[in-house]
Amino acid sequence: MRNTIKKRGVQEMAQNNTRFQLKPLKLAMMAAALGMTGSAMSAEIFNNGDYSFNIDTTVSMGASWRVADRDDRLIGKANINPFVGVDLSTGAASSLAQRIAAPGRWSINSDDGNLNYDQGDLISNALKFTSDLSFAGPTWGAFMRVTGFYDFENADNDNLSRTAKEFVGEDYRLLDAYVYKDFDIGNQIASVRLGRQVVSWGESTFIQQGINIINPVDVSKIRVAGAELKEAFLPIDMISFSTSITDNLSLEAVYMFEFEQIDPDPAGTYFSTNDFATPGGEYVALGFGIVPELSDVGQISQLPVPPGLIAATVGNINNFSILRKPTPATSDDGQYGIALRYYAEQLNNTEFGLYYLNYHSRLPLISGYALGQPGVGLGVTSPSSGSYFTEFPEDINLFGLSFNTTINSLGISLQGELSYRDNVPLQIDDVEVLFGALSPLNVAIPAEYDRFVSQLGEFSPGEYIQGWERHEVSQLQFTATKLFGPNEFFGTDQIVLLGEVGFTNVWDLPAQSDLRYNGPGTDTGGGPSTLTGGTSRNPVTEGSDFFATPFSWGYRLVTRLDYNSVFGSSWNLSPRLAFNHDVNGTTPGPGGNFIEGRKSYTIGVNGIYLEKWSADLSYTGYSGAGIHNQIFDRDFVAFNVKYSF
Repeated sequence: MRNTIKKRGVQEMAQNNTRFQLKPLKLAMMAAALGMTGSAMSAEIFNNGDYSFNIDTTVSMGASWRVADRDDRLIGKANINPFVGVDLSTGAASSLAQRIAAPGRWSINSDDGNLNYDQGDLISNALKFTSDLSFAGPTWGAFMRVTGFYDFENADNDNLSRTAKEFVGEDYRLLDAYVYKDFDIGNQIASVRLGRQVVSWGESTFIQQGINIINPVDVSKIRVAGAELKEAFLPIDMISFSTSITDNLSLEAVYMFEFEQIDPDPAGTYFSTNDFATPGGEYVALGFGIVPELSDVGQISQLPVPPGLIAATVGNINNFSILRKPTPATSDDGQYGIALRYYAEQLNNTEFGLYYLNYHSRLPLISGYALGQPGVGLGVTSPSSGSYFTEFPEDINLFGLSFNTTINSLGISLQGELSYRDNVPLQIDDVEVLFGALSPLNVAIPAEYDRFVSQLGEFSPGEYIQGWERHEVSQLQFTATKLFGPNEFFGTDQIVLLGEVGFTNVWDLPAQSDLRYNGPGTDTGGGPSTLTGGTSRNPVTEGSDFFATPFSWGYRLVTRLDYNSVFGSSWNLSPRLAFNHDVNGTTPGPGGNFIEGRKSYTIGVNGIYLEKWSADLSYTGYSGAGIHNQIFDRDFVAFNVKYSF
């Protein structure tokens, strides 16, 4: 994605306000890979030569189904067998060997989305609309975009919280809403835009966490069958300014008036892999998957209660959990950036970009407070005795370089970018944070018994536990696009190939023996389960392979075949294939790009009829990385029909 600034056409772009738009081919290929589409219809309501008013509306109906069976390796042990923590023949606590042998994973904090949808279930069934309204005068104009959807499957899903339903059940919102003015500065063309808007910088197409970080992605909306790429990015209230400085050099600057965050998939929704730190999450369950997730007092009372395992005073789920506190407010101030672009005609018509941005974390990080009073065993003495919350650390610095060129001899369009981010908050392993929060209990636990040992150390009752540390992160990525004309072998009018490779490096990440950073699916700690003079609460030592690593990389491939006027009809068909592979290393979270060994693919076909009607059918599958790929059993089929006018 980029803003195209070239020696020729600067004035034209400023006049028609297209400087902030995605390049059509890259937009189309991104949409193809994600199973999304882009509408091109526009209804002209008024045009007298000087002023025009247009409305572009798309209405769609789409549905998705789960096609893969649930895999017990991704379900918490106690959600498979609520009594896994006790030996029913004796009423005593089950042995560690029995718990290890029991099917399932060591956490019940990541499987609600898996449990809420069976094989063959609808995961989404949504009616959706998006309308663009644009008004343009000779040197000024305005733009507004509104969207809304109603999901008949999720709006009344009793397994979802009210908060989750607000994201995936029903939503109507104003997206873009801005005015713009074009004017001259001397002999140069300038433009200013004020209001809610999307500004895309850099050259990334698929791989995130690079230069294009200004606008957060609306995760829940891109999950809806029939989603369009223009709905994927959340506009931010800001002022943006752009001008040409010379015929070859241009400048763009932004200042944001508000903070906007990325909300991960809400707890319990189909693609969710976190039940406690996402929208709708209310508590983190203790017990490493062996204490049942039961809120009914009657059910809990039926459990054989072994001494020291479950306190006799247990009455509800709060006694097995640490509760969530509200997210602290993030400042709306202090977010701004500047970009310079140079068009080097003498260097094969290459465009270079230079960027600086100061922004606040778009992704949530988990911190907490230690227990306010000591307790016994796994019980928490009261809901207020300990807590956790998500927060968005501020003032991240980003420096970036980009280029965009064409290798004429090969007919390949080549783009790339290098970003360096300073002050980036990275998530410490959540087990270390949890054990730190529980460490006040150690004063009541003899050294020879199970103690809570955290790399973060021990904390006093009620003490703040920062669950993240700041680091320096660099990311390098390249994108290549090749277009082929009519092909007799495949019978196509056009074939498009696109590949993107990315490399992420954390320069100062400590060794895992000093501090472990969070990796997806690491349910237990990386420390030993047995310590000198006693034992640790950690049931088994997590392997080191899937905690975060300093270096990670992967690639994305997409191909699309275009068939125009199929069989002499008015239909244009475009089959596609997308493949993602995370080759080596696991990127620290939140929002890390790569998990070593993870793969996914999408096979689909899109049909367009008379440029008004379209239909899309696709299959998406996941594999690799074992239980650290927490959606490897959530293959799905999606279908949608849409009409644009």
